[in-house]
Amino acid sequence: MRLFAAIVPPRPVLEEVVAVLDSVRPEATGPEPAPRPLLRRLVGRGAPPPRAAESLVDRELERPPLEEMHIPLTSFGNVTLGDSVKLANALRRAAASWPRAEVAFAGAAALEFKGDESVWARLTGDLDAVTTIGRGVPQVVQRLGFFVDRRVFRPWLSVGTITDETTAPYLERVVAALDAFHGRTWTLEHVHLMRWPPEATGASGFEVMEPMPLAEAVGP
Repeated sequence: MRLFAAIVPPRPVLEEVVAVLDSVRPEATGPEPAPRPLLRRLVGRGAPPPRAAESLVDRELERPPLEEMHIPLTSFGNVTLGDSVKLANALRRAAASWPRAEVAFAGAAALEFKGDESVWARLTGDLDAVTTIGRGVPQVVQRLGFFVDRRVFRPWLSVGTITDETTAPYLERVVAALDAFHGRTWTLEHVHLMRWPPEATGASGFEVMEPMPLAEAVGP
């Protein structure tokens, strides 16, 4: 089975982020203004012809279903059932030693590195604790000899990816709306071990295999 680890924010928190995206409406017509530097790669794709506003809503940004939104920690690739048990045991023990974190979504990023086609909502708050988790998960699993995705951990939530029909003005408004947003504070309490069932195809269709509790706060 294919496994990965992720942070899954509470549904009410995700609903707030989705509401921000829903508040940004595409424009039916009009020329594109001069883009900011962050949008230059998008503009290089070429401007699409004008379309009806109704069709733009679903075409400007490819958004994941709310129930699939998560912050990726690392991917472990294909593992056997026996190895998945070893991996889960090790990760469960490590998670119990990592502190919980008080965080919130505030700020945005988009097209931030080579090959990036995502719009991101950034986490703020106790990012030291979040980074401990983001770096700790691959280290734990590497010590067991498993494959891990070595990409740099970023405490960002992908809220959508650009399409061939994304316009610079729309993307600019989405980023501005997320930049102005500060969501509710929530407690990061679990690392989630996720899996793709054998019948799943593509990037979607995964499910939570186990939520692994982080350390309880120590009282005074």
